Amino acid sequence: MSKAKKRRRAKNTSGRTNSSSNLTYNSELLTNSWYARDYLYQQLFGEHKYVSPSNYAPPPKKGSEEKISGREIEFNLDNNNQSLDLNEQRLAIFTYEPDPLRPYWTYLTAGLSTPWLQDEALEVSGFGLELMIKSPAEAEWPAQILRTMAYYIFNHVGTLSPGKRLALNASIIAGGNSLLRNVLIWYPDEAPDCWYQLPSGGFGIFTAIGITDDEMRLTESIHEEYGTWCMLQILTRLGLGQITDPARASVMDREDIASVIDSVQTYAQQFHQAFPMANQLRGQASDEQN
Repeated sequence: MSKAKKRRRAKNTSGRTNSSSNLTYNSELLTNSWYARDYLYQQLFGEHKYVSPSNYAPPPKKGSEEKISGREIEFNLDNNNQSLDLNEQRLAIFTYEPDPLRPYWTYLTAGLSTPWLQDEALEVSGFGLELMIKSPAEAEWPAQILRTMAYYIFNHVGTLSPGKRLALNASIIAGGNSLLRNVLIWYPDEAPDCWYQLPSGGFGIFTAIGITDDEMRLTESIHEEYGTWCMLQILTRLGLGQITDPARASVMDREDIASVIDSVQTYAQQFHQAFPMANQLRGQASDEQN
């Protein structure tokens, strides 16, 4: 399946919201999807080192009051369909330490794809995505940024998709002086299939990459159709890839940046000319998501 088709599946889920302060969910669907996502994460990323909150655990089966893995369950599901206050939505952040194949720290959300708004399986599960950040060192800021982005999605009942660019309007480290003040959303190298299935529906795993203000301006100007892709190609060619290092300088300060930009832009233009249908598919995906 093409990436464009996968992106078309990640539709905005605002049509499934409940106008009241409560929402209805199916406990069996919730539980089965939780276990399916947990298994998928283990297959893709291995065992996590930390999870926040530390009492993150699967909801028990209907009528169950047992403890799982020694952690007390905070869910109380006496009936198959429950009324749940929006404030009780669970969002966890998994932390994976570096290994020989992944020489950086990985932070990954679990909760955006949870089927809180569903009482049956749909094409898209929850908000249709989970987000990750890759950091060269263990730190608190990745989890903080991921939670900020997740709560934005929760509050606006929307979604994010590859190609999106977000201005943070502040340092990526709260109260810090990092030059990284924006993020790009793209497909992570560690999740090549991009789109995954849960019992409740599909979702994408997307990564957020921090960039500077002048890199953001370049992204918006370098190519009308493939600006985000071009910026990521530039970061890759300069050895930065998808890792977000708050301490790095802007790539615009490099002496060789002009030649790198020219090379990437030329390739994007050639692709644009050789595969014009790719642009139409991209436009269709954007129209269906908005």
